[in-house]
Amino acid sequence: MEAALALKGPRSWKDSLIRTGLQAEDRTETSTKDEDGDDLDLLDEDIVRSSMNGILAIDFSDWINKFLIKDMKHTVVIKLLRRNIAYATLQTKIYSLWRPNQPFPLMDIENSYYLAKFENPGDFERVLSQGPWIVYGQYLTVQPWSIDFNPSQPFSNMVMAWIRQPGLPRHMYKRKILWEIEGMIGRVAKLDFNTNNGVRGRFTRMALYVNLGKALISQVLINGVLQRIEYEYLPTPLKTLNEEMGPPESKPTKENNLVQKELGSALE
Repeated sequence: MEAALALKGPRSWKDSLIRTGLQAEDRTETSTKDEDGDDLDLLDEDIVRSSMNGILAIDFSDWINKFLIKDMKHTVVIKLLRRNIAYATLQTKIYSLWRPNQPFPLMDIENSYYLAKFENPGDFERVLSQGPWIVYGQYLTVQPWSIDFNPSQPFSNMVMAWIRQPGLPRHMYKRKILWEIEGMIGRVAKLDFNTNNGVRGRFTRMALYVNLGKALISQVLINGVLQRIEYEYLPTPLKTLNEEMGPPESKPTKENNLVQKELGSALE
């Protein structure tokens, strides 16, 4: 299946951005294509040009920034740790691993990062919630794109972790309620329901994305009651790489290292 998808030839990154952006936002003004085929209609009030200390500056309106960010909602950032391989080789390998329902463009950026923009929301969710993904014996980091992503860093602090809330009252085990609670800790990737303890369908853990460069959240207040957060799994290969390669300002603090040492378990 992956070979057939690859032969179709995914359309260009720009074409994908334009098409998805138009579907995502309904604007009342008539859109006029410019000579480059870009359908984004910029109005005078959307742009503010200035100069600060002799440096030219340009600022875009909140609407434009929201439009651009929303357009990236099905985009993931990937990077193969400890090994560099050719673009075509990586593309073939991830198509084989992920087996997407629709082809997707893959864009290489600096520091061996790649952006993959999915047409199919199911493909996007599956790539984020499943794994870990191993390519030629090395860990392939996969994270949802966010405005905070910085490709100038040689590695990413954003990783997927499994968490539990053992003290959460049973009446709160509703999917939407849990989604809101865990959303305070990180971006939710997956719910996991326990069917082995005699309580069929009861939620026991959740996968979400956390930033290892920041202090891990160990407790939250829910309706005024303190609830403990247990981290069941953190991928230690990425933590080790952070410690080896990270600049001083991006390395986890001593406190974080102690928390991660207690909570993290080795990638199997």
